[in-house]
This record gives sequence, C-alpha cells and structure tokens, in this order.
Amino acid sequence: MDFGSHMVVNASHSHMTCGMPAMTSPMPPALTRPIPTRPLPRRPLLARPLLARRLLTSAALAAALPLMPAPALAEEVASEAATGGAVTLEPLTVTARRRAEQAGDAPVAVTVIAADRLGEAGVRDLDDAARAVPNATYSPQGGPLTIRGIGSLGMSGGVDRQPGVGLFVDDVYIARPNGYPTAFQDLDRVEVVRGAQSTLYGKNTIGGAVNLVSPVPGADPGITATAGLGSDRRLEMQGVLDTPLGEAGAAADLAVRAMIGLTRDDGFIRDDASGNRLGRTDRMAAKLAIGGMLDDATEVMIRADLSRDRDDGGLAYAPLPLAFDHRSTHDTEGERSLDTAGLSAKLTHDFGAVVLSSVTAIRGHDLDHVLDGDFMALPYYVQAQTEEQRQVSQELRLSSPEDGRRFGWSTGLFYMREDFKAAQFYDFTTVPRADWSRSGFDQTTDTASAFGEARVQVLPSVDVTAGLRYTREWKDTTSEITSPSGNMMMGAPMRVSGDADFDDVSPEMTIRWRPVAHGITTFARVARGFKSGGISPYPELDGSINRYDPETVTTFEIGAKTLWLDDRLAIDLTLFRNDWKDQQVVIYTSPLTRVLRNAARSTSEGAEIEARAQIAEGLGLRLAYGYLNAHFDDFVDSIQGADYSGQDLPYAPEHTLALGLDLNRPVAPGVDLVAGVDYSWRSSMSFTPASDYRQGETHLVDGRIGFDTGAWAATLWARNLFDEEYLTYYYDMGGSDVGVAGRGRSLGLTLTGRW
Repeated sequence: MDFGSHMVVNASHSHMTCGMPAMTSPMPPALTRPIPTRPLPRRPLLARPLLARRLLTSAALAAALPLMPAPALAEEVASEAATGGAVTLEPLTVTARRRAEQAGDAPVAVTVIAADRLGEAGVRDLDDAARAVPNATYSPQGGPLTIRGIGSLGMSGGVDRQPGVGLFVDDVYIARPNGYPTAFQDLDRVEVVRGAQSTLYGKNTIGGAVNLVSPVPGADPGITATAGLGSDRRLEMQGVLDTPLGEAGAAADLAVRAMIGLTRDDGFIRDDASGNRLGRTDRMAAKLAIGGMLDDATEVMIRADLSRDRDDGGLAYAPLPLAFDHRSTHDTEGERSLDTAGLSAKLTHDFGAVVLSSVTAIRGHDLDHVLDGDFMALPYYVQAQTEEQRQVSQELRLSSPEDGRRFGWSTGLFYMREDFKAAQFYDFTTVPRADWSRSGFDQTTDTASAFGEARVQVLPSVDVTAGLRYTREWKDTTSEITSPSGNMMMGAPMRVSGDADFDDVSPEMTIRWRPVAHGITTFARVARGFKSGGISPYPELDGSINRYDPETVTTFEIGAKTLWLDDRLAIDLTLFRNDWKDQQVVIYTSPLTRVLRNAARSTSEGAEIEARAQIAEGLGLRLAYGYLNAHFDDFVDSIQGADYSGQDLPYAPEHTLALGLDLNRPVAPGVDLVAGVDYSWRSSMSFTPASDYRQGETHLVDGRIGFDTGAWAATLWARNLFDEEYLTYYYDMGGSDVGVAGRGRSLGLTLTGRW
C-alpha cells in the first residue's frame, strides 16, 4: 500500500476482502449513483450553477481589487494604452535548458513561478505549483506528480517508486518522492518543464521536470523575518540572513545565505474515536548556501539543506462518508518521522573557448511511519513502513560560451548511485498468528549516461538543436517476506535476489523560428524519454522474481511564444502528443501483494495556453489553461482479467485552468497595497485505471490583501475560500473505500520584517 493521502470516493464495484469486514457506511445522497467510466457530455461552463457562482464571485473579487487603491484606474489604463506608456511585463529568466535565457525565447514548454508568488500567501508547495501549471497534478499524500497524464503508474506500494516526472533541487536530481521538499522555502523561482527530457538534465525523464531554484547568496543582502498565524492553530516562522563575506583572497567575492523555518498546525480532520485532530503539521527546515566568484573565471556554490517532519504523515484516512465531513475514526494514532538532508557543490570555470561545470551531490532521507491500516475504531489492522535512502551523484558538463555564435554545443557525463532499503510491517490483531509480518526490499541502483547536443543557426531566424543521450542502469535487488509467527496473510515466507541492467539511446531535436517581427518565437520539438525497468518487491504467483522492462515516452510538440501590445501581453500556445509505450503498471495479486507489468500502451495529446498581461502599473493578470485527452490504448490485467483499454489515465483531468490577478499599487507615501486572487479549476479525473473512481470537478479560490512599506509587510490570506470538498487521493483497502480530503477553508495573517 502507498502511504499517501487518501480520501473516499463514490462508486459501486466488487471488492476483494482482507480478512476483515468491509465498511458498509451509507454513501451520501449525492454520491450513491454509479460513476460512469467515461466522462458525461459537458454543459456550457456557466450553465453549471456551482461553477457559475464560483466564477462570478471570483470575477467580482478580481474586479474589486483595482478599484481599492485608485478609482481612476480605468482612465489610467486607457491613457497608457493610447500613449504607449512604459508599463511592460517583467521579464522571466529561466535555466530550463541549462543556460540563462528569457522564457519567451526558450523553445520548450515551461511555466515559471517567480519568487513574488511563493510563500505563505501564495504557492506553498508542489501541490500549489501543480495547480498553476497546465495539465499538471500532484498529491503529496500518495498521488504521483503527473504532467500531461504521465507520471508513475508503476508504484508498487510506494517501495519501488521511480517518478515519471523528475524533480531537481538546484540541479540535483531527487530519486524518491519521499525525498521531495515538503514545502517551498526560500526559493528564487520554480520552473516546470513539460514533455520528455533527453539531453538537458542529468537524469532522463519521461514526463517532464520540475526545477526548484534557490536564490544566489549576495543578490539580496539583509535579514528577513516572517511570522504567521492561521486556521487550525497554524504557526509559521522563518528567518533569512544574506550577507557578503568580503574578499577571501585577491579576487574572491563570496557571500552566504542562511534560512531556518518552522511550521506547525493541529490538522483539519476530527477523529471521532479519540477526539484528536489528524493531518497535523510539525516541520522544521534549514538551508545554507556559500558561494561567489573565486576569480574572474571561476564560480563556486556550496549548498546544504535539511528538514525534519514529525507528524501523522499529513494523512487523514477515512471511510465514506466521514471523509467528506473532514471526519475520521481510528483506534491507532498515526505517527510519521521523516528526515531529509542534502549537500551539493557546483563549480563553473570559463576557459574562454569552453565552459566547464561540475555538480557533485549527496542526498538521503529516513522514514518511519505507523498508521491505522483499517481506518476504523476497531483493532483489526496496523501497518508500518520504514525507508532509508542515500544517493550520490556527479555531473560534468562542457559547453560552448553563450556569446551569440551561430554554432553552440554542450556535452557531459552523469553518474548516480542510489542505495534504498524499505520494509513494510503488517499486524492483523484479530487474526491468529498474524502479528507483524514483514515485507522487505533492498536495492542498489547505478546509473551512468553520456549526453550531448549541438545547435546551429541555419538561417538568420532559424536554428536547429539536436541531441542524444546514452543511458545504462544496473539494479541489484533483494526482496523477502518474513513471518516469525507463521502468518500467511502476505503469502509464504520467501527471499528472492536478482540483478538487471538496461540501456537506452534517447534522441531529441528542436527547430526554432524567430521571425523578424519582435516578440515571436515558434518551435517544433521531438524527444524520447526513458525510465528503466527493474525487479518488483513482490514475486510472481509461482514464487519467481517479478521482472519488468523499461518504459519510454516520445513527445511531439509545436509551440508559439508571442508578445503583444508593446510587451504588455504575452501569450504562449503549445500543441503536443505523447506516445507512452511498455507502460509500467501495478497489478494486484491479493489485497496486500502486487506485481509490476509492462502491460499498457497509452496516448496523451492536447493543448496548453499560458498568458500574462500587465494591465496597468502594478496590476497584472495570469492565465494557464490545459486541455488533455489521455487514455490507455491497450491495457489488459492479465491476473484479474479486466480490460482497461480506452479508459482515462489516472490523474489526468481533461481540463485544467488557473487564473490570477495581482495588484501592487501605492496608497500613501512609502506604502503599497498588495493584493491578489487566484482561481483554479480541474475537471473530473479518475484515481484508478478502471476509471470507476472519479473525483468530480474542483474549484479552489485563494485570496490575499496587505500592505508593504519595504521595511515591513502585513498580509491577510485565505485559501480554499469557498470551503470546497474534494479528494486528493483514493485507495481500495481490501474492499473498503478510503481516502484523504483536501484541506478546507483556512485563514491567516503573515507579518514580514526586512533589515
């Protein structure tokens, strides 16, 4: 079982049993009808009363914001438009292609979330970031990070869990989702690159990449302190120190930046059995960076980070219908301890004719987690999980100078070793001799790759980039099931060991056309992503090793990035298709055991539109819309005999929409009014390959308003303003529907001081 956030969904289907009675709580009236396996025909948006109310209310809030600081804003906008005023969009710099460039010039589908949108009142974590990106989803409690429907369907209980979308922290790949940062703290920006990535990153990815970029020490010297209070007794404190170190040598210019943060809350789910709260947060995090120029040609950056989570896993498991009321019932209180840490060193030296960069890193995490496995106030079943992960990586890259030459190139080598140990424990307290059976998994993975790409300007307005990556991966795995008491709930005791190796050649090619007209970039791109196979923690039905093969995704994209109205309006459009072959999927052999199969072939295709508009000085508008048609072309469950061909891919809503309005205008000498509204909508999506469990469409509205003098700021914020009820994850627990609710309405105040 994946220890993720679960919340219950409505559906009628047959269940497997697990030696305990199935939950028979009645479904809420609105959820008793069977959910169709294909989406119903959609009515026009404003013909749906709930959506119409949310849109109209959000529009009213957005419309009111500009009126608060300046009643004459409409005349100002008209005047600026007539005179061609100097109000323009802020440029967005990205390093999505391993070089600094303007987002509008990069021939790749990328969303950039800048620092002013990150933090307590804005984008807090990866879940928030996914809602701001077209065709992206994420649930930190168990759902995979997906882009365009592509993620990890090959998650065997969260143990052999290779992500389909890569996450990089300051150029360092994070191999396991439990090693992801649980919150965004002290970041300069977040870049989300969509589509398979072959030659740009140290690790090949099939769905896309998320880059978390930290600030450069010395860029913003001073001290910043933040304190916040919110619903559910939320407390958040953070301090940042950024200061130059002075000249350490004749030409050295170094600086240091340090951050420490604390976040706590009591959770938002009430446990009927104990009266306690579930889903609580208790997190501490710290970051340290030291770097700068050692001389005119050499730059060094050393970064360290650590985090400590002590909570119940952020989980609020509940049977229907309790979860929809933010209620649950447990006889065992969950406990989770998660520690993550990382250290990296980046060295860049410009030799003149060539630039050398090196990224060396070590990372790891430790997890201990105990939870009530039956999600009831009855002593049936307790489950525990442990993980210990360590990874060491080295990337070397040589590239040509970025000086506008007609020909450019980049080549490099990458190596990573990961040691991963995990165990799951099961205690069926009402079954004789069924105490603490153990399923263990121990794997060492070595990855080595060589990559390169070349760019040539074939015409004044046309350049072509072509690249290639060779990857080889070795896996050495041991799995075992032990039962000191003779419990056979998970099958007979066994121990299997094996090794496997895989290799792949992944090409990528991009054609970019920038016509003479200012502010237009068009591109066509094709790339192949690769994710290796492996050995499952669970054996085949006959007791032999369960091996599975690699999966690949080929991405086809055409796009256009445009600037209009004297650089006041930017509109990006991308059309795409992904062919997902030899797809790794989980097939259950019992309620507690499963195997991995290359059983599926899928297609995802659609369109994405992103827009930014600077309506007037201090008033900006954002839009991100995605249309997605993602389905299984061929998927037959060889064990259960089910045919899922034609069904929607899990976590792949057909429509995603994010709208934002940001206001920053002076209201008095030295005082700015800062306000904003964000609205996100997702159409219905399935949680399972069968598409019989679907989360209905969700609408979330966040708002914030405050004052900023430069030296201090105060912000009132609201998240999920209309208290939308929705699921973040669903799980069929041996015949019982369980899941985790999304957090309801929360309010808060954040104070910031700067020195």
